Amino acid sequence: MAVTASQQERDVLYTLISRRRSVRQFTDAPIDEQALIRILTCAQGVNSSDGKRGAPSAHALYPLGLTVLVRRVQGVEVGNYLFEPERNGLERLAHAPVSGSLLSASLADDLWLETAPVVIVITADYALALRHFADQQPDGLRGARYVDVETGAVAQNLYLAAQVENLGGVLVMGIDDEALARQLTLPAAHKPVALFCLGQGQV
Repeated sequence: MAVTASQQERDVLYTLISRRRSVRQFTDAPIDEQALIRILTCAQGVNSSDGKRGAPSAHALYPLGLTVLVRRVQGVEVGNYLFEPERNGLERLAHAPVSGSLLSASLADDLWLETAPVVIVITADYALALRHFADQQPDGLRGARYVDVETGAVAQNLYLAAQVENLGGVLVMGIDDEALARQLTLPAAHKPVALFCLGQGQV
């Protein structure tokens, strides 16, 4: 069913897109818990009665997940959390890794991995995607393309939702996947695809 947007809604969307920028320097200010939940919901939360999420997924497979490293969020203990799409909430997985751990997994000395109040790890069950779409190309690797495209959709939602909450963020993909997985507790069968650093941008 087509949705008709008002002129005001169009103006807001186009303005957000035109102002989208990557923010790499963050203040020490904590993030509001509900603002974080709203941002995560835009990325992967269930937002309708038919179970659809904030970002699209081929065949509604939803192989992606969000693991959230919380450093400075009002009302949330420092730690490693799993975002649960069905209830749009956080489930604690483990303690936060020691300082410097994420930077040690960076391929480009991305200091913001250590200074951001929140780091959102976009993960994927690649095996699930590869099995599901195995018959779509001869080498059976079509599912990896869907994972990459869907990750891009999630990242764009994170950027736009962060702006609405007067926050900034930056997508990071230069990461040693195995090193990162050793530092963070990730869902079973999931591998890291990208990270999104989130916080109050430094002027």
